[in-house]
Amino acid sequence: MNLDQLPAFFKALGDPTRLTVLQVLGQGAFGVLELSDLLDVKQSGMSHHLKILAKEGWVESRREGNSIYYRRALTDQLGLQQNLFRTLDSYALPKPLARKLNDIRAARLEAAQAFFASHADELELYQERIALFGQYGPETLALLDNVRKTSHQTVLEVGPGKGEFLRALHERFDSVTGVDISSAMLDQARGLTEDLTGVELRQCDTAALVAEGHVYDLVVYNMVLHHVPAPGQELQQCAQLLDAGGLLVVTDLCRHEQEWAYSECGDQWLGFEPDELHQWADAAGLAHETGRFLALRNGFQVQTQLYRKPFMQHEQPDRHATVAA
Repeated sequence: MNLDQLPAFFKALGDPTRLTVLQVLGQGAFGVLELSDLLDVKQSGMSHHLKILAKEGWVESRREGNSIYYRRALTDQLGLQQNLFRTLDSYALPKPLARKLNDIRAARLEAAQAFFASHADELELYQERIALFGQYGPETLALLDNVRKTSHQTVLEVGPGKGEFLRALHERFDSVTGVDISSAMLDQARGLTEDLTGVELRQCDTAALVAEGHVYDLVVYNMVLHHVPAPGQELQQCAQLLDAGGLLVVTDLCRHEQEWAYSECGDQWLGFEPDELHQWADAAGLAHETGRFLALRNGFQVQTQLYRKPFMQHEQPDRHATVAA
């Protein structure tokens, strides 16, 4: 960026609506209509604001099926963009806006529940085309084995699927909880875990756990975040569930263009850029520890990212510790 571009770059922020858009995008990616409803702005006006922000590099668009979603830029021009995003994240959203965000999340969640209620039995057939637990599970477990301190830790797995990872966690930790919004999926997990002591299954989401005041030493999202309606908001709730020094492990698909995953697997997002996950985690106050990547067939790649909730507020994230597996 040269000196002549600076006025337009900063001028893009000289509007309260555009600043609020950037603040909202800290919760995840949203479409034009969603942003229009959230901010009570006409669609044409919102499109104009997004065009300005995109032109100056403050937001990026990505296509998800037939829809286009906007997210915060993953770049860090002049070394200040990500710091500005952190500043925006330090301000609480107005309560009416927060309620509208929860309404959008609830609508997306309802769609996800409906899909898994009717497709739970056949889901594995489609997931075989992407990745099975036996392909990525050992890599995630190896990462956990390198960082776990003791078996006397409380662990939460969000969206445990058939329960394979719950069994592996049970072998390593004394107290393991699995939660899912789908009763049909939990029934499958019970088939693999009903003989295990110290494993609890619950039908709820992370928001319910936060409301109940639960705290865990480790939280795991194993190939589930791309099903979550609002990933950025989800990681903020996860941060509230972690004890100081606690760890978050996210195993998920890297960004891909296989659109059949929407209809066949109930995916809400076609994977994630690593920096996208890092940005959401950073906004939630989590520090990136390390990452691994595993190449799979059919053009898919799985990533495992490890984050830590700092003991002290001044501990800063390190986004550069990434290795290939």
